[in-house]
Amino acid sequence: MVAIIIIEMDKKKLTSQTLAAIFLYTLISVILGKDYSLDAIIDELKEGVIFGIIYAVIMWLWYRYKKQQ
Repeated sequence: MVAIIIIEMDKKKLTSQTLAAIFLYTLISVILGKDYSLDAIIDELKEGVIFGIIYAVIMWLWYRYKKQQ
C-alpha cells in the first residue's frame, strides 16, 4: 500500500524505516500501557500501522521536497 506511493525514493530504505517505525511505536506503546494481553497488542499494532503509513508519506514528501531544491 505504501509502496504504491513511492516513485523515486529508494523503496528498500523507505520500507525498512517504515517497518522500524511501526515496530518501535507498537513496542513502546505496549510497554507504556502495561497491558500485555493479545487484544491490547493487536490494538497497538493497528495504531502502529497507521502511524507507519503517515510516517512513510511524510518521509516521501520530504524527500521529494529536498530533491526539487
